[in-house]
Amino acid sequence: MNVLRRNGLKTKTVDVLIAGGGTAGVIAGIAAARNGADTLIVDKQRCLGGQFTAGMQGAWVGFSDKEKVIVKGIAWEIRNIFKERNAIVEEDPETDVCFLYDTEVAKVVLDEMTQKEKNLHSFLNTSIVDVITEGDTVVGLIVLSEMEQMEIRAKVVIDCTGDAAVAAGSDVPYEIRPKKDIQPMSLLGKMAGVDMARVKQYYKDNPPVQDTSEPPAWHDFKTFPGFMHFGLQDELANVELPPRLEYLRNWLAIFTSTPNPGEMTINCSGAIEAHSIDGFEARAGQEVFSQKCLYDVAEALRLYVPGFENAYLTAIASLLGIRESRRIVGDYKITMDDFKSARQFEDSIGRGAMPAGTHTPDGITMVVYDLDPGKSMSIPYRCMLPKGKDGLLVAGRCVSFEPQVANCIRCMPQCMAMGEAAGTAAAIAVKQGTTPRQVDIKILQDTLIKQGAII
Repeated sequence: MNVLRRNGLKTKTVDVLIAGGGTAGVIAGIAAARNGADTLIVDKQRCLGGQFTAGMQGAWVGFSDKEKVIVKGIAWEIRNIFKERNAIVEEDPETDVCFLYDTEVAKVVLDEMTQKEKNLHSFLNTSIVDVITEGDTVVGLIVLSEMEQMEIRAKVVIDCTGDAAVAAGSDVPYEIRPKKDIQPMSLLGKMAGVDMARVKQYYKDNPPVQDTSEPPAWHDFKTFPGFMHFGLQDELANVELPPRLEYLRNWLAIFTSTPNPGEMTINCSGAIEAHSIDGFEARAGQEVFSQKCLYDVAEALRLYVPGFENAYLTAIASLLGIRESRRIVGDYKITMDDFKSARQFEDSIGRGAMPAGTHTPDGITMVVYDLDPGKSMSIPYRCMLPKGKDGLLVAGRCVSFEPQVANCIRCMPQCMAMGEAAGTAAAIAVKQGTTPRQVDIKILQDTLIKQGAII
């Protein structure tokens, strides 16, 4: 990897530059490198994987259409590695609503996978300062690491920031809902010392009345691995709460088992009516409020749910969970009609079948729209192409879609599928000496299928 210096500024040139090494970005990097492109991932976190690792998601939701697996490729390769290391819990991989995996093992697995790729390099703890454009073409980024800036130029740039930061920085049109309508954020944590036998017996003896036993979006899936409970309304209905915890009676809190004995992952609503693109003091407020919510939920579990008496928080995610932010205006916008009809696009690069819809902005529940078992919506390549801009692809939750479609397209397997398609398309564009928009879709689809992807 050659680094030069021009006018006091370090410079570098690569084939494919990926902004954000999260759930979509790390897969995009592996795919681009495997297809022969000199590839660099730039990420502001200390590890690759984003929500998959630093965000501690733990529940890998979105592989099944209730009858069969609809996402494979590199994502499935990771799943197989987890199986070899006993780092995943499955019941029936064809019909599971999710897989439960060890987020710490995931960090190591992604490191090992990326380090095996001779064409792939990563800059961690590195922030994007500016976008370099020439006319209507994105040609690179200015990045910052330990107070030193570098100019990186590339033949193709892939925006996997989640917030469409590169797209917005290059004046790509985008949409974002008002704060009063946007989905709440989440912060996840882990508790150890849980007596799982007592927890399971408690819920067997006291089946939920007000809460359902699982999130509304998961009702029709046939299998769920491990243990999961949704909500705290029943547990807190007849107890006298201190005023500071009163809000928890209606707060969204989900807790699931992990591959590790006595360990639970807590996923609860955090900051509401907030934009993740807000910076400075506003963003600090989002982090502080979300962490308080997580700590409060952990306290309520210890006080009011048998089996949690001796449990304690062992970790709080280092990355706030963002469900919704900017969405680019792309060459095609996925609509609710597309979802409801399970539309099959000619330029499909992946599939999604999780119920569409959103978490309500008050942080309490979800609004969902379901597909029949066996049906899935395809994801068109065009939704990753920013309107009016060349040299740039977008992958992840900030592609072009109507907000009501969100839950079908923002899940981690779908972000991984989009990442694999983006990285593969970028490498093909480099080989062909063309732009991502001009890539032959048949060549892209054939290449994805050869890589094991389902389109």
